[in-house]
Amino acid sequence: MESVINKLQEFSSTINLSERFDYKFDISKEIFSELEIETLNNQANPYECNVKLKWILRNRYVKAQNTTDLDFWIINSWGGIKGFKKVNRNIEKIAKFRRQLEKKRLSQDTFSTISSLSKLSSFYNPDYFVIYDSRVIYAINWLMLTSENQQELRHKYFPTPSGRNRIIADFDMNTILNLYHIKEYCAKERVYIPYETAYFEFCKFVREATKRVFGKDSKPYELEMLLFTLADQEIFQEIKDYLRITIGNLQLHI
Repeated sequence: MESVINKLQEFSSTINLSERFDYKFDISKEIFSELEIETLNNQANPYECNVKLKWILRNRYVKAQNTTDLDFWIINSWGGIKGFKKVNRNIEKIAKFRRQLEKKRLSQDTFSTISSLSKLSSFYNPDYFVIYDSRVIYAINWLMLTSENQQELRHKYFPTPSGRNRIIADFDMNTILNLYHIKEYCAKERVYIPYETAYFEFCKFVREATKRVFGKDSKPYELEMLLFTLADQEIFQEIKDYLRITIGNLQLHI
């Protein structure tokens, strides 16, 4: 997806994640040691704090035998997903997710909570996995639509998980994509990558594209954080500026 990478390179040249990335979290004394708390508090901004967190928790996962409390702190506290309760059903779902990561194929039930579960894998191995949530997929699908698929469906889109963001809810990307590709939709042609492999294909794209966008020593989470940051501002602004729908014949113009 050369055109998408070119667009991401343009965004990266004007967006300083140290200034723009603003995802903050509470540093729990129940989870972190005094040294870890001091290290996290000494970071200059939310971006650097989240990067440091990646490697602190990565080391925890390498060493720990039982990670249940850590798993649910990441999903509930850091991720803000309160509905994913620490109950046996979800503990087993996490264990099942880890097994499916090894096989590189997810079940439908697992993919239905990929926004929660991928937060865990992004800490299991930050060099390989990234977060697959509604904001990053919203951003990448819009870039694919406007950079790659305007004339024809050259690349299938990533299935969008549910999200809590108001803009994403109000301007549903699935509806935009289905309208734009109305011929494929009516012909029941597949527009989206199958859910079984979508997460792994997204991680692969991010790993490869990150080197092109941020340099050979960069990490996948840098591009993930850029996509996360783009969704509410740059991507939303592009949608407002370029999206037009002709009601009479349902033609969508960009």
